[in-house]
Amino acid sequence: MPREFDIFEKFTDGSTIWRTCVSGQFEANRKVQELSEHSDNEFLAIDIHAGDPSPVTVAPHKARSEMKKAANG
Repeated sequence: MPREFDIFEKFTDGSTIWRTCVSGQFEANRKVQELSEHSDNEFLAIDIHAGDPSPVTVAPHKARSEMKKAANG
């Protein structure tokens, strides 16, 4: 049975906001990557039902300008 992950966006002031819920580790990673392409903030995927509220997936903070630079070579 796939694990359920809640995806949160973490802002620079330390606050977080829930963004979505996905099923499975692969989908969690994919969704975090997708969301991080449109924001400079950090995203966390947390398996709430595991009883451990620590993040299991953290998208590395990568500014859009860095991604554009990498895409342009």
